[in-house]
Amino acid sequence: METNRNALVIAQKEFADNVWSPRFIMLILTFTIIVFSKSYLVGMQVEGNILNSFLDVAQFIALFMPFMGIALGFDAMNKERESGSLNVLLTHPLFRDNIITGKILGAMITLALVVCVSIVTVVGIILVISGTELSLLMLKRLLIFTILTYLYISIFMALGILTSIVSKNATNSLIYDIAVWLGLCVAFGMIVSTTASITTGHMPLDLSDNDHFLELNADIQKMSPAHHYAMTVCGRPSLSWLGVSSEKPNVHGIFDTEHTLGQWWNELWTNVIILLITPIILIIVSFITFLRQDI
Repeated sequence: METNRNALVIAQKEFADNVWSPRFIMLILTFTIIVFSKSYLVGMQVEGNILNSFLDVAQFIALFMPFMGIALGFDAMNKERESGSLNVLLTHPLFRDNIITGKILGAMITLALVVCVSIVTVVGIILVISGTELSLLMLKRLLIFTILTYLYISIFMALGILTSIVSKNATNSLIYDIAVWLGLCVAFGMIVSTTASITTGHMPLDLSDNDHFLELNADIQKMSPAHHYAMTVCGRPSLSWLGVSSEKPNVHGIFDTEHTLGQWWNELWTNVIILLITPIILIIVSFITFLRQDI
């Protein structure tokens, strides 16, 4: 019981530090302004179906919102180590598992706040601008969309925590995380197309006899969490720049109201499971790495 209480106290402190951090406030304000602008433009174009309007919003989230997860995790342990507070914490009746558990819980709670605020902002603006009513069907799908978004961004948050443990300082951790973000989200489609083109000797723009190129391209796409998020949300294999694939699911994501939620799950459940287990694996690796690390 005392161990759980210690972890919760650290989680509460981590949450407060994140929320009141000037860096976090600037990031969330910038992100909110961008989301507001994007949602306003989308709301002006809605023609009776609010769910279709989330396709553009989903692309923005897939490409840029992972940076919020990185911002929450890249210095989770580095800032304590560099300030010397980590050694001070260990002089108290605290175990290492209390510290890392509290850090992870604090980051997860902060991320939940960010995702909820973002989705509420998007939905609210689109509803007000378009004058569309929010039905129970829309509400269910938007709730699933929120959960999928949280799982997707938590992958990068967990990655940030892991790099904050293994890297020497926060600067290195941030550089590593940004490189991974750019590689897996922003430029992944271009990287995959180039790799598949070199491997198969087929030009991406050549549409004749390109089955092998498209098949290899589709297989490599599955290495990115952005692919699985795009599939579950939009039914698209890639939302990154120049992303192409031969994979065409029957259900076009959670926003496809022509299919039931059961059909959506049967078609895309593997992508959902990958979004779920990936952050769990990264958190477990972070936990074990921190426990075995010399402080």
